[in-house]
Amino acid sequence: MIHNRDNAVSPVIGLLLMIVVTIIIAAIVSAFAGGLASDQATTPQTSLEVKEVIEKILPYSAGGRDISNGLLFTHNGGDPFSISSIYIQLQSGSTSVTLNSTESLDSPNVLPSDVTAYIMPLKIDGSVSTDIDTLMQPGDKFMLFADDCVDWSAYNMGKGIAWKSFSAMLNTKCEYKIIDKDSNNVIQQGSFVFSQ
Repeated sequence: MIHNRDNAVSPVIGLLLMIVVTIIIAAIVSAFAGGLASDQATTPQTSLEVKEVIEKILPYSAGGRDISNGLLFTHNGGDPFSISSIYIQLQSGSTSVTLNSTESLDSPNVLPSDVTAYIMPLKIDGSVSTDIDTLMQPGDKFMLFADDCVDWSAYNMGKGIAWKSFSAMLNTKCEYKIIDKDSNNVIQQGSFVFSQ
């Protein structure tokens, strides 16, 4: 008598082998994807309040100093960050400027002598801190200082404050973006209008 035997794996064992192989492949893909995600910089999730600050605006060619005009930001909650890890972009119409804490101020400027950069943290008493690496925590404040201000009313051009070649005219809507340097993502964006 001749027996015909097919040597094969039973269907149950075959199914179990396929499940095990699928789980191993899924684990490898997950580990690889997780490794990629951890190499990417994360953007701080922060809530900031912005307030327009105008101490005074000088007539054209009047000269003067010790004027702290600009935008005051208050950290209202969320992740901490340092001033050295951000830059701020301002835009009005098609004109824009990008500023950071390590950039030298245009000279001459109208700012107090202790203001040495466009973006600087403030101490509890409101004075300027030179430590741009201090972590900004909820309740902390920093200022985007404007290096110039001018009253062009005599020339029918209005009043405004300026950062480099960018002017924010009074009663004109401007936009801002606070951008994380590491991830190049926007932390916060919004608009402001200076009025006096």
